[in-house]
Amino acid sequence: MGEENVGTLEMLNQLGCELDENGEYEEMKEVWESCLAGRTKVLGEDHTLTLMTVGTLGNVYAILGNYEKALEFLRESFGGTRKDVGEESS
Repeated sequence: MGEENVGTLEMLNQLGCELDENGEYEEMKEVWESCLAGRTKVLGEDHTLTLMTVGTLGNVYAILGNYEKALEFLRESFGGTRKDVGEESS
């Protein structure tokens, strides 16, 4: 199927979830980074699934204690999501 196939990307997503459940965070980070690269290329950086992957990577970096990198990813995810769904008016 190849690394740029939507099915392959979904399998990477599932693998990342399994690694999370097993506490294998370093390997999980590598899988999520591959998933992010593929989703960015195939779906675009503003696609909902890409932004979810960015947020997940932020959480992974927080688990690994790299809070600066975590904040960077979480801000990117939040900013993209706000742009995607729009801001609510008060």
